[in-house]
Amino acid sequence: MAFNRVDIETKFRRNILLPIYWKYIKHWRVLEYYKKLKEYQWKTIEENRNLQRKKLFELVKYAGQNIPYYKQIIQKNNIRFSEDTIFEDIKKFPILTKDIIRKNFDQLYKFKDNTYYRNTTSGSTGEPAIFYQDRHCLEWQIATKLLFDEWAGRKVGEPIVKLWGAIDDILKGSRGIRGYLKQQLYGVTTLNSYMMTEKNLYDYVQRINKIKPRLILAYSNSIDELCRFIQEQDLSVYFPKAIMTSAGVLFPEFRKRIEEVFHALVFDCYGSREVGDIACNCEKTDELHLIPQIHYLEILNDSGKEANQGESGEIIITLLTNYTMPLIRYNIEDRGVFSKAKCSCGREFPFLKKVEGRIRNIFRNKKGDIIDGGFFIELFYFRDYLKKVQVIQKDYDFIVVNLVLKDHQKIKVANTDFKEIDKKIKLAMGNETEIKFNIVDEIKPSPSGKYLRTFSQIDPQDKNFRE
Repeated sequence: MAFNRVDIETKFRRNILLPIYWKYIKHWRVLEYYKKLKEYQWKTIEENRNLQRKKLFELVKYAGQNIPYYKQIIQKNNIRFSEDTIFEDIKKFPILTKDIIRKNFDQLYKFKDNTYYRNTTSGSTGEPAIFYQDRHCLEWQIATKLLFDEWAGRKVGEPIVKLWGAIDDILKGSRGIRGYLKQQLYGVTTLNSYMMTEKNLYDYVQRINKIKPRLILAYSNSIDELCRFIQEQDLSVYFPKAIMTSAGVLFPEFRKRIEEVFHALVFDCYGSREVGDIACNCEKTDELHLIPQIHYLEILNDSGKEANQGESGEIIITLLTNYTMPLIRYNIEDRGVFSKAKCSCGREFPFLKKVEGRIRNIFRNKKGDIIDGGFFIELFYFRDYLKKVQVIQKDYDFIVVNLVLKDHQKIKVANTDFKEIDKKIKLAMGNETEIKFNIVDEIKPSPSGKYLRTFSQIDPQDKNFRE
């Protein structure tokens, strides 16, 4: 029976290289945790809820005994908690914000051993926050990635292309002999979405065709840009088993274009640097499965109360695997909606119906109404003269729209459309709103390499923003 080179390399990684590297060189329990997650996904929702209850209690108990910030919170508020009542007791803890982390940083961690490392948020939607994680947390994060990859059809060791843009991630993972060895070890080839020039895009298509990845993982906006390029240049591209998007909203037009270009299933993964991968859809639904053994999620409405099923609210998250710097009731600055749906895949993990994007991608008018950034983007759907669009809320009554045209000869058509779009924006934001349209040559990505389609510069901590 003949094997091609890719099959041989994959089997070598899966059965020999990675097990030896994780278990005997790094002394990591990745494969053990991966096996546990594969078992958890078929447990009943009550069984998983009981496991989550125990892990949440153990984390809060440890934090109360070892982390100065939480010691003070418990003493100051006279918080009592038990394993049986922890789901109610957790609500007694105040919300943890990035600002609180900055002001109380030295009180929020304690090193258990020498496996800790420093990480930071991308800062793409505001000032970065620094935090510590540890090996135990990292092991669970890698195991979660392996599980989500498996849902998308990629087995451990199979080749994957990562279209990613964070500068630190690129520099640490893809340069020199160290980057090459890491690529060979994991089977991951990183293509820098921070440098998506025409020349690079041609090269990326050629590399995808050569590597024949089982899975492509990408920023949602980056893979959309690549798809646009492939369509415009009429290029042939290898069809992977699946595309997985992350680090941005997967708009319906993105999903449609990805499916048209790659003829592959599209999976949407939601996560962050602070807490790792949080949720992902499976092959049976577009809604997102949560893993209750890794995170405890709450969704709070604008009054700070628990949101009803189907009601949008702020996502408050407790990471259950990081004991070095516990994040208890952390405001991740996203909005989302819970779902009670049951999935036909048979997994009884709870569901997020959708994630509505960063709070700073949520706009508010003077009346306090919330307008999702997707509303503005949909106004520009099917404008074939447009290459890129970015909508920025400068103030409650001032919106700036930056546009890159791919056909400047249609400027008259664009100006006519702007009048219609102006009216629609005012219907949502108020008739007194000033809307400024700018035709620009380029819309630059944020420092992390993400191209932000919508962005509100109103401080979400501002009292007027909340009320």
